[in-house]
Amino acid sequence: MSGNNELTGQVSDEQIKEWKAKHKYGIYAVSIDGQVAYFKNPNRQEVNCALSKADKENALGVFEMLAGITFIGGSEEVLNDDQMFIGLCNEIKIKLDGKKASLVNL
Repeated sequence: MSGNNELTGQVSDEQIKEWKAKHKYGIYAVSIDGQVAYFKNPNRQEVNCALSKADKENALGVFEMLAGITFIGGSEEVLNDDQMFIGLCNEIKIKLDGKKASLVNL
């Protein structure tokens, strides 16, 4: 992610390479409104922990928990600004889908 139009929170290619080596399931970036935040792909325990926060009174609790435990760097504004966070939730939802599976009736 290099170039003249750097985003707030943008890290070096070297840092991204380090994170990729460290996080077994990979990493991803979400850019919103001139900000960028980096997250590791969640493992089963992290998803389970986040889903334990599911609650009718706090519908975003799952996303808040998952974003918090998978955030590895970049702009924290993406986590703190309400409008940016709603956009982030849409991307986290995709991560919760996991790998595509096929059902085969036998």
